[in-house]
Amino acid sequence: MSEVQTDPASGPQVKAETERKFALLPGARVPGLDGLATMGEPQVLHLDATYFDSPTYDLNRARVTLRRRTGGADAAWHVKLPPVEGTRTELHVPLDASPDPLVVPRALRAAVGERVGAVPLVPVARLQTVRTVRILADPATGTPLAELADDTVTASRLALPGTPGQETTWREIEVELLEGDRSFLDAVTERFQWAGIVPATSPAKINQALGDAPAQAAAHVPSPADLLSRTVLAALATHVGVLQGREEAVAVDAPDAVHKARVASRRLRSILRVFDDLFDTEAVRTLRDELQWYATELGHARDAEVQKAKLLDRLDALPPESVIGPVRARMENELEATHQQALAGVAACLRDDRYTALMVALSRWLTDPPLEQVADARVSERAIPLVDRAIRRVRKAHTTAEETAGAERLTALHDVRKKSKVVRYACEALTAVYGEDAASSARDWEAVTEVFGEMNDAVVARERLLRLADAAAAAGEPTFTYGVLFGAQLGDLDRDLPAARAALRRAVRRGPDSWDAKG
Repeated sequence: MSEVQTDPASGPQVKAETERKFALLPGARVPGLDGLATMGEPQVLHLDATYFDSPTYDLNRARVTLRRRTGGADAAWHVKLPPVEGTRTELHVPLDASPDPLVVPRALRAAVGERVGAVPLVPVARLQTVRTVRILADPATGTPLAELADDTVTASRLALPGTPGQETTWREIEVELLEGDRSFLDAVTERFQWAGIVPATSPAKINQALGDAPAQAAAHVPSPADLLSRTVLAALATHVGVLQGREEAVAVDAPDAVHKARVASRRLRSILRVFDDLFDTEAVRTLRDELQWYATELGHARDAEVQKAKLLDRLDALPPESVIGPVRARMENELEATHQQALAGVAACLRDDRYTALMVALSRWLTDPPLEQVADARVSERAIPLVDRAIRRVRKAHTTAEETAGAERLTALHDVRKKSKVVRYACEALTAVYGEDAASSARDWEAVTEVFGEMNDAVVARERLLRLADAAAAAGEPTFTYGVLFGAQLGDLDRDLPAARAALRRAVRRGPDSWDAKG
């Protein structure tokens, strides 16, 4: 029986669906159900559904279906959860719940995430169905017992990197309960079987559309013999999944959500920077620019949060005699105001058409990447030289930093940190092939970025303390404590610079030339 419930908090509509599916040859007649049910007048519908999954079909393997369907009475975004005792739970949200047909609504993204985690969701198939619907009614009372749908399906498995597209056509019957019970379905099944119509071997249309693609994806073991583009796109997909999956959490400022989304944006930009030779130059530049825009918006919120916590901790660590005036109240109020202003900026960003365009662009990169075919090669041929090139950029930036002084040096050291992050994320992108060797290098470069990061935090803290001191002075408050905290930041810079140099030497010394493929 179909039961519909609506979430009072304007969430997805929930529907319980109990149905049977039967295979039917083209041109075959649907047998009569005399004595069992009367058949209503036929109604012909034209349905067009785009199915979403990860590029490696994680939803399909978890028996979860996600689609966007137009046509018919239930045109909407749908999620179907795995069946329990023959009944599937469906979640529906309106088509306009998403700003673009390629962007999955947040509510359904969250429901899918509970089953498969933060996987990227992209179009994987399109099913166009000509459906002839008849109501099956109780012959005595006229009560609608079930809906019979006679479907002629044209399914297109969409091409993805490593998976060719294909088109298939078939005919099937669905009988879905309305007011009837399972005994009615059993009786219909028996009547159909007497007429030579058997239950479908693949209950879900999407399974027939995808064919063996999910099994092939699951069986693939990353290897140095893979095209480098395949390895790089798999790494990009991971971080696209984080951005998609964290969107709702970012919108409500859930713990650590802004930080994780910002890191995912940075990872995407870094991977594109190192492996840019594989793709169209203008396409890489455009996507990196848009990712930087989003990461910058997130960064304002994250930096404000970090600075508030660190500066208040430093204030609490001072001896009481060093805290003169309403320092804590001013710091709490102004730092929190800065944080809230930054969060408002993030919220505005998520509502911006530019953000929607970024999400659409990321989806298209995973399904139809702008590859430079002549630049592609096996992982074993190109990966390590490209990482080495990124390391040379770090070394050059560090040499420049060592030749400068004062504020110019601080700016140059921040550039070393950013370039070191690029190397770290490139190493992480190759762990699927090079295993612990690449992971170990990634940890070495993480150590570099952590020490340089502490130095950058000290620089940012100094600037913020100067603004706080100016505001305190303007209000006639003592500024002594801000000076004490400012001096402590200078001490941090002097302490961290030797450690940063040592971490960088260690990371460079253990380069990727010695990596061996996993397994």
